[in-house]
Amino acid sequence: MNAASWMKLLQHKSSVMYSHSVRVALLSMSLAKALNLSNSDTQILTRGCFLHDVGKIMIPEAILHKDEQLTKQQWGIMRLHPEIGLNILERNGYCNKKISDIVQYHHERIDGKGYPKGLSGDEIPFFSRACAIIDAFDCMMSDRPYRKRTTIQQAKEELLKHSGTQFDEKIVYRFLELEDRFFDLYEAAEARGNPVL
Repeated sequence: MNAASWMKLLQHKSSVMYSHSVRVALLSMSLAKALNLSNSDTQILTRGCFLHDVGKIMIPEAILHKDEQLTKQQWGIMRLHPEIGLNILERNGYCNKKISDIVQYHHERIDGKGYPKGLSGDEIPFFSRACAIIDAFDCMMSDRPYRKRTTIQQAKEELLKHSGTQFDEKIVYRFLELEDRFFDLYEAAEARGNPVL
């Protein structure tokens, strides 16, 4: 089974998670341009961002769709998804290391307090650091059963607040410099008062 087939399974299991992956991939294209990435690197970042949560296909639906905060045990299961995602890619012969790194390391933190390996600073692959920022932004901008989405300005302020600790400071600044039109998807949802789809 190829990676696209796994993402179709994710779409069937959780349309919310799949839509999140699509938005993260779309925003990554804009960030790639701001970072002056080559066409090939842009494709790698975009594909990795699309696949970053593929491991959630193996997370129980009761955890993925829970209406309340996860328990410590459930959170421990949820934190397995980067390694599960890596395993899925490797078992299916998906050998681009930069893409696999995005899947495995997009929850690492600059201060070393992330997971699954507790990498810090430049130990975290560059594309993984970029994905972490877009992933966090989209999560903040999306309704969850246990909390409402933030405004675009609030999400930007949170990224800035945690730059240098959770997020790569230089990439955060590039992301925040994106023109407003790149956030139109969220602006439209805010205007309608609807969750981002």
